[in-house]
Amino acid sequence: MPKNKKYFLNFIEEVIFNPKYSGYVAGRIEIWDDKHAYSIEEIRFFAKKSKEWEKFRDKWDFKDVNNLQIKRIKNIVKEKYHET
Repeated sequence: MPKNKKYFLNFIEEVIFNPKYSGYVAGRIEIWDDKHAYSIEEIRFFAKKSKEWEKFRDKWDFKDVNNLQIKRIKNIVKEKYHET
């Protein structure tokens, strides 16, 4: 990704059918640019629902970001919101 290019983020939460994981949130963060009809990349997430998660999602959902911010978001998701 070019260094100063702007991208757009969209959080998509997906249904979890397994009752064992009620209380969890799962899905993807789509990364869009202005040249493609579809998202160009996605960041997967799976974590317990929490106020912290909601604040993170609300801060970045539907926001324009640059490459550095995407890298930071990927690290945050990897560290906090990607349980296995």
